[in-house]
Amino acid sequence: MNSKPNAGTSKYQTVMASLIDRINNNEFAAGQMLPPESELIKAYDVSRITIRKALDEMEMQDYIYRRQGKGTFVNLSRVDDTYYKKYTSGFSSVITGTDHQCTRVQIKKEIRAASASEQAVLGLSESDTCLYYCRSYISDETPVFYVESAINYKPFAGIENYDYGYISISTLIKDVYEGRLYRRDRKIQSTKAERSAQYLGIEHNDPVLCLTYTSVVNIDNKMVPFEMATVFARTDVIEINPDYI
Repeated sequence: MNSKPNAGTSKYQTVMASLIDRINNNEFAAGQMLPPESELIKAYDVSRITIRKALDEMEMQDYIYRRQGKGTFVNLSRVDDTYYKKYTSGFSSVITGTDHQCTRVQIKKEIRAASASEQAVLGLSESDTCLYYCRSYISDETPVFYVESAINYKPFAGIENYDYGYISISTLIKDVYEGRLYRRDRKIQSTKAERSAQYLGIEHNDPVLCLTYTSVVNIDNKMVPFEMATVFARTDVIEINPDYI
């Protein structure tokens, strides 16, 4: 990296500003351990005293916290909230919030090998498996959402054994595993129904709203990669506010 201080700015302030910027850009995620001092010294081309002063100041401002013998970690309370979208209710609430009855239908649930993209997002190795889970959400008698998810299930013992037709993932995380669920990397676009058509009760070429996102779970101030999902939504049945999905 070899970052150099700007004129009129002390070296430790330059290092601190850079580290804070990297935290807010999620290069160092909430709960993640920062590189050891020796690596920071080399990366910023400064002395150990400079690095320690920068870290001391960041700790005073609650950007980081230290664990004796383990390292220095990013504090969740100072991570830029605009990067994460917390949610405690799932797609069902979009339907029930419009005074319609919601029914969840579990279409497929299996343990399978993770793809290369799923490995990258979920922090898995080539030999790891993921929980692949497909479901639909029905408003009264009309399908509204079809969702496909790849889930990093191993940190959540037994999560693969639940019938998600009866309990939502968001409820499980909150009530059973005592975690907080956050979505990020949300992208929304209009597309054709294609593979979702049979589950939404529409034609292959009909337009739908497609949402992709990843999610993480905060447990004990550590963000754990959790889900990579694709959602297909009908907008002709109920009004859908994309801020809530």
